[in-house]
Amino acid sequence: MLFKFLVIMVLFAVPIIPTFWAILDIPKRRFATQRQKMAWLFLVATLPCVGAIVYILFCRRHTEPLETS
Repeated sequence: MLFKFLVIMVLFAVPIIPTFWAILDIPKRRFATQRQKMAWLFLVATLPCVGAIVYILFCRRHTEPLETS
């Protein structure tokens, strides 16, 4: 019973991790326009697992981190 519960928890938690990571990473990146940043946040928020994976694979490598002072 406990094993079944743990498997279910992992199946629900694993897809959420890239989503939270992308939501926390997008504000820290430099995009060409603010509209692009908002579009990526919208995509990740509305299509949680798929949007986050698309962001990680295609967008993250084309942006730079914001400079911290």
